Amino acid sequence: MISNIITAITAQPGRWIKAGIAATVVLTIFMEGIARIVLGGPLKPAGLICQALGWDSSMLWAGEVIHYALGFIFFPIGYVAALAVTKKQGGVVTGMIWGVILWLGAATVMMALAGQPLFFGFGKTMVASLVAHIAYGAVLGVLFGSAPLRTAQ
Repeated sequence: MISNIITAITAQPGRWIKAGIAATVVLTIFMEGIARIVLGGPLKPAGLICQALGWDSSMLWAGEVIHYALGFIFFPIGYVAALAVTKKQGGVVTGMIWGVILWLGAATVMMALAGQPLFFGFGKTMVASLVAHIAYGAVLGVLFGSAPLRTAQ
């Protein structure tokens, strides 16, 4: 199983890197732009990361770096690994499911680590974050495509 994951990740890195970058751009548009319209202000994942790590606002730049690294590299690798383990193909639906999984992690684990209410307090912020993560997953899934993964035999 580990060899399947490693093969899937290393066989076509451009496939998941491009998809991860584009998906993160879409997520950022949702969090900075659309959330501003709906919520009156942007969602700030970097601030949440800083809170979870016990950092003050002077480290917001590091929270941004972590957030983009997660979106560009680590979450797409997780997506590819999940596809390799489940033997599923990529696509919009699997991408959206991945987006919901990422959102559940943000809404529960990250919120708890940051000392914030679970599920963003069950308000508009929760819905805005969910929509942003589903959009991330949809773009990741569409751009990653549905071609079969190359895995070890």
